[in-house]
Amino acid sequence: MIKEFDKLKQQLIELSEAVNKFESEAVQLRVVELVLDHNLGRGHNFSESGIERYIAGPGLSEIVHGARSGRRKKTTDSARGAVAALNELIGSDFFAAPRTISDIVSHCEESFGARYKSNAFSGPLSRHARTGVLAREKNEDGKFVYFKP
Repeated sequence: MIKEFDKLKQQLIELSEAVNKFESEAVQLRVVELVLDHNLGRGHNFSESGIERYIAGPGLSEIVHGARSGRRKKTTDSARGAVAALNELIGSDFFAAPRTISDIVSHCEESFGARYKSNAFSGPLSRHARTGVLAREKNEDGKFVYFKP
Protein backbone atom coordinates (compact mmCIF):
# COMPACT_ATOMS: atom_id res chain seq x y z
CA MET A 1 0.00 0.00 0.00
CA ILE A 2 2.52 2.65 1.09
CA LYS A 3 6.08 2.13 0.01
CA GLU A 4 8.53 2.10 2.89
CA PHE A 5 5.84 2.49 5.57
CA ASP A 6 8.31 2.18 8.45
CA LYS A 7 10.45 4.94 7.01
CA LEU A 8 7.38 7.18 6.64
CA LYS A 9 6.30 6.40 10.19
CA GLN A 10 9.74 7.37 11.53
CA GLN A 11 9.71 10.60 9.51
CA LEU A 12 6.29 11.53 10.90
CA ILE A 13 7.48 10.90 14.45
CA GLU A 14 10.44 13.19 13.83
CA LEU A 15 8.23 15.79 12.17
CA SER A 16 5.56 15.76 14.88
CA GLU A 17 7.55 18.00 17.22
CA ALA A 18 7.87 20.70 14.58
CA VAL A 19 4.25 20.29 13.44
CA ASN A 20 2.91 20.62 16.98
CA LYS A 21 4.61 24.01 17.37
CA PHE A 22 2.12 25.51 14.93
CA GLU A 23 -0.97 26.91 16.65
CA SER A 24 -3.12 26.58 13.54
CA GLU A 25 -4.48 23.13 12.86
CA ALA A 26 -4.78 24.10 9.20
CA VAL A 27 -1.04 24.71 9.00
CA GLN A 28 -0.34 21.48 10.88
CA LEU A 29 -2.52 19.59 8.42
CA ARG A 30 -0.85 21.25 5.43
CA VAL A 31 2.63 20.25 6.64
CA VAL A 32 1.55 16.64 7.11
CA GLU A 33 -0.16 16.62 3.68
CA LEU A 34 3.01 17.91 2.04
CA VAL A 35 5.10 15.22 3.68
CA LEU A 36 2.62 12.48 2.79
CA ASP A 37 2.25 13.70 -0.80
CA HIS A 38 6.02 13.80 -1.19
CA ASN A 39 6.48 10.33 0.26
CA LEU A 40 3.64 8.86 -1.76
CA GLY A 41 5.19 10.19 -4.95
CA ARG A 42 2.50 12.77 -5.74
CA GLY A 43 4.85 15.64 -6.42
CA HIS A 44 5.77 18.55 -4.21
CA ASN A 45 9.46 18.06 -4.72
CA PHE A 46 10.77 20.19 -1.92
CA SER A 47 14.10 20.00 -0.23
CA GLU A 48 14.47 20.11 3.52
CA SER A 49 15.30 23.80 3.32
CA GLY A 50 12.56 24.61 0.79
CA ILE A 51 9.43 23.57 2.71
CA GLU A 52 8.67 27.16 3.68
CA ARG A 53 7.66 27.91 0.07
CA TYR A 54 4.65 25.64 0.46
CA ILE A 55 3.25 27.02 3.69
CA ALA A 56 2.30 30.62 4.34
CA GLY A 57 3.35 32.40 7.47
CA PRO A 58 6.21 34.42 8.89
CA GLY A 59 8.88 32.68 10.92
CA LEU A 60 8.11 29.29 9.43
CA SER A 61 11.69 28.22 8.82
CA GLU A 62 12.59 28.81 12.47
CA ILE A 63 9.70 26.63 13.62
CA VAL A 64 10.25 23.88 11.07
CA HIS A 65 13.97 23.79 11.65
CA GLY A 66 13.76 23.97 15.42
CA ALA A 67 14.96 27.51 16.09
CA ARG A 68 12.95 29.59 18.47
CA SER A 69 10.79 32.34 17.06
CA GLY A 70 10.79 35.74 18.74
CA ARG A 71 7.06 36.14 18.20
CA ARG A 72 4.79 35.40 21.10
CA LYS A 73 1.11 34.87 21.43
CA LYS A 74 -0.50 38.09 22.64
CA THR A 75 -3.15 36.61 24.92
CA THR A 76 -4.03 33.20 26.17
CA ASP A 77 -7.43 31.63 26.01
CA SER A 78 -7.71 31.94 29.79
CA ALA A 79 -6.93 35.67 29.56
CA ARG A 80 -9.89 36.20 27.22
CA GLY A 81 -12.05 34.19 29.62
CA ALA A 82 -10.74 36.24 32.52
CA VAL A 83 -11.82 39.47 30.84
CA ALA A 84 -15.35 38.11 30.35
CA ALA A 85 -15.46 36.94 33.98
CA LEU A 86 -14.16 40.31 35.18
CA ASN A 87 -16.77 42.17 33.14
CA GLU A 88 -19.48 40.01 34.67
CA LEU A 89 -18.18 40.80 38.16
CA ILE A 90 -18.15 44.53 37.35
CA GLY A 91 -21.78 44.26 36.26
CA SER A 92 -22.69 42.70 39.60
CA ASP A 93 -22.18 44.14 43.10
CA PHE A 94 -18.93 42.21 43.63
CA PHE A 95 -16.82 45.39 43.61
CA ALA A 96 -19.02 47.18 46.16
CA ALA A 97 -16.27 46.26 48.63
CA PRO A 98 -12.54 46.58 47.87
CA ARG A 99 -11.15 43.38 46.26
CA THR A 100 -7.60 42.18 45.62
CA ILE A 101 -6.62 40.17 42.56
CA SER A 102 -6.44 37.04 44.72
CA ASP A 103 -10.02 37.72 45.89
CA ILE A 104 -11.10 37.90 42.25
CA VAL A 105 -9.27 34.67 41.34
CA SER A 106 -10.81 32.84 44.31
CA HIS A 107 -14.30 34.13 43.57
CA CYS A 108 -14.07 33.10 39.91
CA GLU A 109 -12.96 29.62 40.89
CA GLU A 110 -15.85 29.26 43.35
CA SER A 111 -18.58 30.96 41.30
CA PHE A 112 -17.65 30.13 37.71
CA GLY A 113 -15.71 26.92 38.28
CA ALA A 114 -12.84 28.35 36.26
CA ARG A 115 -9.23 28.64 37.36
CA TYR A 116 -7.48 31.80 36.24
CA LYS A 117 -3.98 33.02 36.87
CA SER A 118 -3.79 36.34 38.64
CA ASN A 119 -1.82 37.88 35.78
CA ALA A 120 -4.82 37.29 33.49
CA PHE A 121 -6.64 39.96 35.53
CA SER A 122 -3.85 42.47 36.14
CA GLY A 123 -3.92 44.14 32.71
CA PRO A 124 -7.71 44.43 32.43
CA LEU A 125 -7.93 45.73 36.01
CA SER A 126 -5.33 48.40 35.26
CA ARG A 127 -7.26 49.49 32.18
CA HIS A 128 -10.52 49.66 34.13
CA ALA A 129 -8.80 51.70 36.83
CA ARG A 130 -7.34 54.07 34.22
CA THR A 131 -10.69 54.57 32.49
CA GLY A 132 -12.58 55.10 35.76
CA VAL A 133 -14.72 51.96 35.61
CA LEU A 134 -13.02 50.85 38.82
CA ALA A 135 -11.02 52.74 41.42
CA ARG A 136 -7.71 51.42 42.74
CA GLU A 137 -5.71 52.03 45.89
CA LYS A 138 -3.21 50.17 48.04
CA ASN A 139 -4.41 48.44 51.19
CA GLU A 140 -2.48 48.13 54.47
CA ASP A 141 -0.60 45.08 53.08
CA GLY A 142 0.65 47.14 50.16
CA LYS A 143 -1.53 45.28 47.62
CA PHE A 144 -3.82 47.02 45.18
CA VAL A 145 -7.53 46.73 45.86
CA TYR A 146 -10.19 47.49 43.26
CA PHE A 147 -13.69 48.81 43.89
CA LYS A 148 -16.47 50.71 42.19
CA PRO A 149 -15.99 54.47 42.58
